[in-house]
Amino acid sequence: MQPERDEYTPYIDIVWFIDLVNVLGEEGFSRLHSIVFSWTDGKISQDALRFIPYAAFEVEVSDTTSKTVYSDFHNLAATRAAIKFEVIEEIGDMNLERAKRIRESAIRFCGDADMFVLTPNMLEDFLNVESYSSTPCLLNEREAHSLRHVQRKLVSLGAELNLKGMVEFTPPECVGFYTPRLDAAWLVNVPKAAADLISTIAKKYSLRVARDLCHLTLFGFEYEKETGQKHIAGGVANLSRHSYIGFLITSKEKISTVRRIINKYSLAFGFNNVFVVDEDTILEAA
Repeated sequence: MQPERDEYTPYIDIVWFIDLVNVLGEEGFSRLHSIVFSWTDGKISQDALRFIPYAAFEVEVSDTTSKTVYSDFHNLAATRAAIKFEVIEEIGDMNLERAKRIRESAIRFCGDADMFVLTPNMLEDFLNVESYSSTPCLLNEREAHSLRHVQRKLVSLGAELNLKGMVEFTPPECVGFYTPRLDAAWLVNVPKAAADLISTIAKKYSLRVARDLCHLTLFGFEYEKETGQKHIAGGVANLSRHSYIGFLITSKEKISTVRRIINKYSLAFGFNNVFVVDEDTILEAA
């Protein structure tokens, strides 16, 4: 079954974006976009790369239904924002506890635990807070005893682009579960004010945030040159779930195989943020 071109487009009430031009500067962002544009065959627009969603909010202040709240969570997950909030007014049959049960169902389906429920009163109460909590960073630098040539090149290129390059990177949100390691990742710092704000909300209302609030995994990289299809498919899944944009690097001979896996997983699971790049293209850019 193929997707229709005319698809449903959700409208999210509020989204907080990180502007990469502010983080990297005009020149740095321009170079980054040029590289990503090349690696994705022009499929990532300048605006889509420039504005990275950090927090998203859906707000329901009328007598809302369970299905509406359930769809809100799915819409929030589709934003790929790091943190998602459903704000509901407790009217009629809808209340905080019911919305939390709906959240649990959505988490099981979407595979995203960093979605939370608040009420307008909770937000108003938060506005009276005079100081914010300092945000603990959850990144652990893993010592790699031997790096492949591609990994070294990616770390070097990330540094040139003013991005934090890491190898054998374990996403913090996976701790306690199956813990994938991305061969390499480029991270961007979250503005301290935004990170501290979310950290304070989480602390005040005992929200268990799984991910690191100080950084966003902007790009993830997996290098699969001599592995089987199931191993490659697992790499595609890891990239889609644990990076904003993922790149699976392989040899020219395997490009078509990887692309078929990405196409299938995109239809089956919505993994539409992963791209295949041949190894030589990566090395030339670095």
